[in-house]
Amino acid sequence: MSRLLLPLEHPTPSTGHAAEDALLHGLKRLPRRVQQVFLLNRLDQLDFATIASRLGLPLLSIERNMNQALQTASPAGDPLASIAGQWYVRLQSPDATACERIDFRRWLDADPAHLQAFHDTELRWRSLLAPARELGQDGWYRQGRAALSLGGCSIAVGLGVAALLLMGYWA
Repeated sequence: MSRLLLPLEHPTPSTGHAAEDALLHGLKRLPRRVQQVFLLNRLDQLDFATIASRLGLPLLSIERNMNQALQTASPAGDPLASIAGQWYVRLQSPDATACERIDFRRWLDADPAHLQAFHDTELRWRSLLAPARELGQDGWYRQGRAALSLGGCSIAVGLGVAALLLMGYWA
């Protein structure tokens, strides 16, 4: 489950339909696994450890996927937004240590621009809810690994059948 630092009643910035379409397009361009991890967290509110266990992936992979999904909404070429996004994702991980939380606090206090970047990251995270709902509306992301690897499996079966035909075992 994602932990927000802003109060829940904080209004999300009003974004136009074009902005939501751009975010949806960005999410659709992500690899299928990244989309699945993102949607399990964002829509089903599963924490990183639960997603890792469910998909049989290491926790670090879940963090990378979440960071990649969050970066789709970040302004291109803004290193401060990128760092704030990395902190945002890392702090949600059960592997985040007390030392890392202290380092985050120091980073946040070092410059008012850091606090603003982190605040903007939280708002970007909220702006991804509507596109996430549209992307995951049919619930495809709730299926396990097999659902994602079906394409690869059918290719393997096709190659196997072709090999049998070539070797003359089909008769």
